[in-house]
Amino acid sequence: MATMEPRDFSDIWAFVRVVETGSFSEAARRMGTTKANISKQVARLEKALHAKLLNRSTRKLGLTEAGSAIFQHGLRMIEEAKALEATAAGLQAGPGGTLRVSASVAFGTSCLAGLLPVFMERYPDIRVVLSMTDRYVDLVEEGIDVALRLAPRIDTASLVARPIAPIRYVLAAAPAYLDKHGTPTRVEDLQAHRCLGFGNGGAPLTWEFEGAGGKASVGLDTALAANSSLALNAAMLGGAGIALLPAYVVDEDLRRGAAVQVLPALRPTGFSGDRVYAVYLENRFLPPKVRVFIDYLLETIGPQQPPQQG
Repeated sequence: MATMEPRDFSDIWAFVRVVETGSFSEAARRMGTTKANISKQVARLEKALHAKLLNRSTRKLGLTEAGSAIFQHGLRMIEEAKALEATAAGLQAGPGGTLRVSASVAFGTSCLAGLLPVFMERYPDIRVVLSMTDRYVDLVEEGIDVALRLAPRIDTASLVARPIAPIRYVLAAAPAYLDKHGTPTRVEDLQAHRCLGFGNGGAPLTWEFEGAGGKASVGLDTALAANSSLALNAAMLGGAGIALLPAYVVDEDLRRGAAVQVLPALRPTGFSGDRVYAVYLENRFLPPKVRVFIDYLLETIGPQQPPQQG
């Protein structure tokens, strides 16, 4: 196993600058040293880690798989060192730097993107990079500062999961579909309808509900399965069937009459849990940019259902 020495931090800094600038010469210029010295530092880091970090050619530099991971770690080390230095010196005038945020496509589009303009105006020194994907994101490997996650449970072994807001789910259908196929009045009636479910379609779905009479559930063979709430909503609006959706995806369609809530007296249990969390790496010195972003989410969403941004 590689053994790191205190001096290796400066070597990591040099490596990060080489990757950022794409050139040993430019990295040396910005760091006020020589190209030979930068090259020596990167070679020393590779030796300490027993891993090749860069693929070099006469025209360009490329990161190896190990180099990509070390680059993300290095960025965090540099940002945390700067934040610690500024705090200790009393020079932290305000949060700044690049804030990398990950969210699902549906939540990012329907809720988060519309909240960013006010945040960016309030903190003009923070540059936001929003990455929207429905796959699991490794915060360390992909250099993410905060991930907004909807999940029944979150592994907090090395992460902090801060509850941000509850998530409400609804059953909805297009008026034309209900006019043609009828409106369910009991949970059992759903088995006679075309139901649209979140997932890969590998197994029948079970929808669970709570109401005044207690809990109820129904097993369904879905007519359409998709791993995107936005796709399910679009299919529902087109008359494909009854869909179980997060309220922040479908609320606007319900308000304008493009969709109708089905079994409104019952509360469906969500397929991704009942809460959205802000997930970030455990860190005694939480970067100010992360702290103010989470505070802003709590301020704008708080204990309320996330609003759909139109």
